[in-house]
Amino acid sequence: MTEDKDKLEELAQKLHQERDELRVKLQLAKQEIRDMFEPVEDKWEKLELRMRSLGGATSEAGKDVAAASKLLLEEIGDAYKDIWKEIRR
Repeated sequence: MTEDKDKLEELAQKLHQERDELRVKLQLAKQEIRDMFEPVEDKWEKLELRMRSLGGATSEAGKDVAAASKLLLEEIGDAYKDIWKEIRR
């Protein structure tokens, strides 16, 4: 379980850094691109809540939270890729 948690935390940290970089670029971006970012921010907030609850979850519940967090991380990562593509156009 801790190995899974460590992997999730590592991926979350990478996405956090990418998120920070995107936020800087968004200051100069078109409104359309900013609009793409807003729903991803909502997902990020959900992810942060799940990651915090992962630490106190029981083994079985922790696996469920970890699986849901992994899916959310993948969704956020995919959305960030799409936003970067739009920025680089």
